[in-house]
Amino acid sequence: MKKIIGFVLMIFLGMLVVSCGSDKKEDGSYAIYQLAKENNFEGTYEEWLESIKGDKVVLSVIGDELKWKYSKEDDSSYKTLVKLSALNGADGKDGKDAKFVKDITSVKVGDTTIFTFIFSDNTEIKTELIDKKETIRTVKSTLKEIDAYKIYKYSSEFKYYDIYLDKPEFQLGKVNLRFVENESLVPYISLDEMVKLYNVSLTSTEYKSTTAEVDGNSIWTLKNNSTIKGTVKIDPVNQEFVIDGNFENAFTNPIDYSKYSLFLGSKYNSSIVKAAETKTVLSYKNTDFTTFKEDGVNYYPFGLLNMVLQNYTNRKYFYNYVNLYEYNEFDQLNQMEVFKKESDDTSFMVMDQMREYIESNYTEKDSSGNPLMPMYVRKNSRSEFTFMFENNYGLALTRGIKSMKTYFENYGIYDDMISDNSVIRGKAFSAAAFILEDSHTGKFNTSTTPWGEDNGGKGIEGAHASKLIEERRALGRNLSNLRKEALKNKGIEEDNYKSSILYSEDGKTAYFYFDGFDGSTDAYKKVDESYVLKDDVKLAEEDSYFFFIKQLNEIKAHTTNVGGEEVKVKNVIIDDSQNSGGYVYILGKLLALISKDNMGITYSLNDLTKEVTKNVYQVDSNKDGVYDVNDCYGNIFDFYILTSNQSFSCGNAFPIIASNYKYAKLIGERTGGGECVVSQGLLSNGICYAHSGNEHLVIYDEAKKTINGVEDGIAPDTVINYFEYYDIEALNKVIQKMNASA
Repeated sequence: MKKIIGFVLMIFLGMLVVSCGSDKKEDGSYAIYQLAKENNFEGTYEEWLESIKGDKVVLSVIGDELKWKYSKEDDSSYKTLVKLSALNGADGKDGKDAKFVKDITSVKVGDTTIFTFIFSDNTEIKTELIDKKETIRTVKSTLKEIDAYKIYKYSSEFKYYDIYLDKPEFQLGKVNLRFVENESLVPYISLDEMVKLYNVSLTSTEYKSTTAEVDGNSIWTLKNNSTIKGTVKIDPVNQEFVIDGNFENAFTNPIDYSKYSLFLGSKYNSSIVKAAETKTVLSYKNTDFTTFKEDGVNYYPFGLLNMVLQNYTNRKYFYNYVNLYEYNEFDQLNQMEVFKKESDDTSFMVMDQMREYIESNYTEKDSSGNPLMPMYVRKNSRSEFTFMFENNYGLALTRGIKSMKTYFENYGIYDDMISDNSVIRGKAFSAAAFILEDSHTGKFNTSTTPWGEDNGGKGIEGAHASKLIEERRALGRNLSNLRKEALKNKGIEEDNYKSSILYSEDGKTAYFYFDGFDGSTDAYKKVDESYVLKDDVKLAEEDSYFFFIKQLNEIKAHTTNVGGEEVKVKNVIIDDSQNSGGYVYILGKLLALISKDNMGITYSLNDLTKEVTKNVYQVDSNKDGVYDVNDCYGNIFDFYILTSNQSFSCGNAFPIIASNYKYAKLIGERTGGGECVVSQGLLSNGICYAHSGNEHLVIYDEAKKTINGVEDGIAPDTVINYFEYYDIEALNKVIQKMNASA
């Protein structure tokens, strides 16, 4: 037996990477070290471990031979380890001691592959091979200067502009990017070069932003005067970002938000009521991302740095293989018209420019007839997608998901994300969103993407939404039809459905609906060369806050003649039953409007830092410049909110918070959940995804320090049938019963 073991071990020495256990006697690799000593190895256990470190070994039985190769090598590199027929021991003196290897098995445990050699007498030898990922590559790279532009401007007409790249206001200068040899579509950037982009937008000279390469790590330090406000450390070996401190208010907002109706007629303040518990650690271990060094400086995939740091700097970039663009809204890149020169009428769209570059330079087609995407680009896109969901998907804990990569693998879609067929890739990315059963999560830009990664096509059936989402959609259609029928029966024209108000026959109850927390993004209109605020009628058509004021003022002025007596409305039903959400800022303003003290209070939890922020909104609905109780309606009306399983996101939070503060009572059925603020991520392949983010709207008890999420929705105070939902007389009777039993 010793002869055979020695033969096998001497060949494996120098190939196998073994793991160190805390107890050497319990460590299988230590037993192998003892055998190695018997085969003339001299040195300590630690020296032996160091001596056998190497690349991953792949074993394969080919014919009568056990062959091996390093994992990086192709199949032509297999070398013979031993002939299986040779694994026979010599006969003992009595002819009964022959030993031979009868089986070799392997099992994957974490990053380690354990090989087991089983002999004819059922004795075993175990060897361990660490599957150590190469995190820092040795590559040849080329430095390129790329033109960078910002394709937005501070304007009140924030839609689509005449953007001329030759005008200084749209130029960011040159950005130094590196490209690995034969990988010309995936740029790498140093942290220092990335921070130079951000430094242009520092709010004041009091902020000082510096970078350094220390002990193999890249570190960014942001100071306000001499006080450190925040740091970012990137550890390329352990593949993680460690973010500490607060970058808030250090960088200017890319848009002049004072021109938004989100901020009109209100004031807002926030405070931290529960401080961050730990530093934020973002890992990219479950991706294919790697880094490389050049002259002692680490270079990282641009998409990785952009995805992490945009959350702290309010700056988002997209490289479309031609230029680098700073942008503000994800959907604009499909629609933003850009001109090269002010004197030239020729324009282009950013995604079209990317598509044209691909079609000109990548003429080989895949099986769906789209340009064949190189494998390194496919892996980069999958890595960005996986990183985004691993670190920024707010419902991972709620869904019990410990690893998004494993989750995607279990559904059989992870490998499809790097398929050479663009449609299969597109289907896999869409399926990844659908399996989460999350109405916040999905493809954001629905037009054809530059590489043709669509959800189905060319004979391939697309991924389908989950049963839960389909049931919600069906409910939404049914409720919509019920409401339309009810309004039609009241003699209301379809064009007037949204602005309509229903009044009960006794004059005590009024009803109106709203289906989204809308905030106009162009509240000012351009008159000659100046900007003028739109009138209240126009704003009410575009913005939920102004819509509420219009509806509530009309209800306040309304009287019904009942038996010769003018009756004023006491009860107001706000129909939230088909509300799919919208701006959180509008949510806060609406809460203030229906309150008794002009205080719309929300709490948000960051599930990365465990920090809880208190947000307080006050409104000036009567425009007297004073934010007081005369601006809210909670002292005039008793509010009731009509809810359903379609009350989602802000449509879910609104009735929950209103009920918690006793601003309103709830009628209908349980709300549909959705506590996360939506986040968005634009992948380097041109696909953008919206998803539940790390900020959660929660109920926080400042005295007890307790946090309650609202993802599961809330049950109403009174459950009613669907046929009563939009019947004002039926709703009025429900309210009477509620008040009688109170």
